[in-house]
Amino acid sequence: MKAKIKYLALVLVLSLLLPLAGCGQLSGRDRILETLESQSFSIGFRDGDYVQYYVEAALKVLAADGTVQRTAMKWFGEDKTSFSKDIDALEKVGTAAYRTLLVGVDTDVFPMSYMENGSYTGFDVELAREICTRLGWDVMFIPIKAENAYVELSSGNIDVAWGGLVLDNSEGKFETLPPYLSNDIALVTLADGGAKTLRGLNGQSLGITTESKFIEALSADEKLMNRFDQIKRLTGGSKALLDALTSRQVDAIIVYSISLAYYG
Repeated sequence: MKAKIKYLALVLVLSLLLPLAGCGQLSGRDRILETLESQSFSIGFRDGDYVQYYVEAALKVLAADGTVQRTAMKWFGEDKTSFSKDIDALEKVGTAAYRTLLVGVDTDVFPMSYMENGSYTGFDVELAREICTRLGWDVMFIPIKAENAYVELSSGNIDVAWGGLVLDNSEGKFETLPPYLSNDIALVTLADGGAKTLRGLNGQSLGITTESKFIEALSADEKLMNRFDQIKRLTGGSKALLDALTSRQVDAIIVYSISLAYYG
């Protein structure tokens, strides 16, 4: 009898799941049709710069006392970060001399770091401010791109590259902390009324930013690119793309998956 009940329960679950097969991953009001590229965000420092040790120690404390988790819940609805935890980390490195920390951020990576009403905001921006509060430092944000991180660091224009940055340190030109958050470049439609398959995109419009990484991700799949009747290049980063999709100015967008968590 118990075996029969388990079998019937399994059949019921499968009957509920089968209609969803092939429809893509749903994320709140959006549907991820395909992941074009996977990546991870990192934090970079000048090689041997003492700033790294204080920032890293403060991050460990914030992770241990729940600040990182609360901030992640605010921006993403869950905490998928992987910062190391040590509540005593700041005591171990000692008192930090006062300074203004120059933080390089990409302002087109919503909701990690972006501009709103003339001010810097986002998950990474909030954590950087909290770190400086713990260290007794001031903070200044400077817009950069990930591909320029080494030049910005080595020239002294910034002290830390951190703000929606995917850093390539394969040549060992600077120091990086272990990646702290995974992210995808994803092809997205609306869950309600949007295309459910790649074939459904034929003849529709696509919104994409002017940034090279998104354009390269699309260009790598010529068959996908040719499905669209119109490709609109929009300024304003991921936030502008999501707004355009929601208002149905475009039928699909290529955007960071982490952006969807904010709206979800």
